[in-house]
Amino acid sequence: MKQLFLATDDNKMQLFHLLLNANNFHEKGHEVAVVLECASPKILIGIADGTIHIPPFNKAIERGIIDHACKACTSMFDAAQAADNLGVPLKGELSGHSDLLSFIEKGYSVLTF
Repeated sequence: MKQLFLATDDNKMQLFHLLLNANNFHEKGHEVAVVLECASPKILIGIADGTIHIPPFNKAIERGIIDHACKACTSMFDAAQAADNLGVPLKGELSGHSDLLSFIEKGYSVLTF
């Protein structure tokens, strides 16, 4: 199964649970991609400066399952440097934003929190 985990809110507990589940799917052998859209890239600032601790984030980075953060949204929240420091790629194929259709065309189902 291919699963896209889509984070959209500036809510650290929501992101924690999304990443916890994404890691679980990955551990069970599923193809997983995590995309940070809308307000969620703002959380990268706190993760990068150590004020927000989300242990499943580190696992997701190590496993390479965080596909990207939205380039336009990350820029809007001045989080591009944090994304770079954390190794989170930025993409913006859809007028600066994430092209979710490309995932659907590759057979992914979308799960959002």
